[in-house]
Order: sequence, then C-alpha cells, then structure tokens
Amino acid sequence: MENPSFMQQWKLVSKAANYWLIFIPPLLASVLITWMILNKVYPYDTRLIVPMNDVLVTKNVLEEIALYVTWGFCFLCLVRYLYSKDKFFLWASGMMMVILIREIHPPISSIGVYIALFALFHLAYRKHHIVADYVRSKYLVTLLGTGFFTYVIAVTTDERVWMFIPGERIFHTKMEETMEILGHISIGCALLFVTKKPANS
Repeated sequence: MENPSFMQQWKLVSKAANYWLIFIPPLLASVLITWMILNKVYPYDTRLIVPMNDVLVTKNVLEEIALYVTWGFCFLCLVRYLYSKDKFFLWASGMMMVILIREIHPPISSIGVYIALFALFHLAYRKHHIVADYVRSKYLVTLLGTGFFTYVIAVTTDERVWMFIPGERIFHTKMEETMEILGHISIGCALLFVTKKPANS
C-alpha cells in the first residue's frame, strides 16, 4: 500500500475535523470553570478543609484524578488491541502512555513528551495503513483536536499567559489541572471508542 503524501494526509484529517467542536467547547469549559472557582462553587474547593493549603491540596487531588484517568484509558486501549489485534489501538495505548508519563512528572518529562508525541504522529504518517481507516472518522479527529486544544489552554494557563485577567491568581492552578483532565478524557474517548471508516463508506 503506497503511503499518501503529507498534504494528502493533512487534507484527509482536515476534511474530517469539525472546527466548531474543536474550539468552542474548551473555551466554554474554561469560562465555566473560572466562574465556578471565583464564585466558590467549584467541586474540588478545599478551603473549608485546609484553609492555608487550599491550592496545594486541590492540585494534588486533581493530579491524582488525572493519573487514574490516563492510566485507565491507556489500559483499556491496550485491552482493545489485545482483543482486536488492530495495531491502531496499540498506537493509541502508546499515546495514552506518553500522556500518563507526562502526568507522573519525571525529570525532563516536558521535552520527552513532545518528542514522544512527535514520534507517534510521525509513525502514523509513515505507517499510514495503521490509522488510514480511522482518520476519516469525524469523531476521532474532532475529539483529538478538542483534547489537544484543551491542553493548549491548560499549558498557557500554567505558564501564566492570562495574568491580565482579573482573579487569575485565584483560578489559574485549578483551571490548569481541570482542563488537563478534560483533555485526557477527550483524547482517551477519541482513541478508545473510535470505529473504522473505510474509504468506500
């Protein structure tokens, strides 16, 4: 099977993407989360329990949830690969493993994660037959796009890009961790529940 060019693959992915769903839900989620935190109705607000260490306790709770979420999707993608013998789900499990490692925060994990993600996408490009019947799926492409855009919001929040917003000092930690979890769920669901969409369908 001849490998399509990069532009052919990019057009295939772009055609399957619903850009409204990629960008609007994460933006709405970030606004809602900010409003909940500032109005003290955020579900993981621990100020009543540990007033002096609210941010640290909440961050630890959310990071633990993120570990369970990423580990769960990694394991389930691997189970689906073992059941179906479809290499796409082995690739998907590798993707979730990279995200899981990022959540564990070992030394130089940030650089390592970007290198590993690049390697996985390069593998998908070079071995197009592994992903060919899946990248036509609007479900997969859109949810992956939503997940990665959610990560962009989380990373820029962590880097304090939004310091000009009133109250940013109060909400930035909880916002970053919560958006990361939503990104994990979006990408995990995209990879785990996708079905094939052959070219002639």
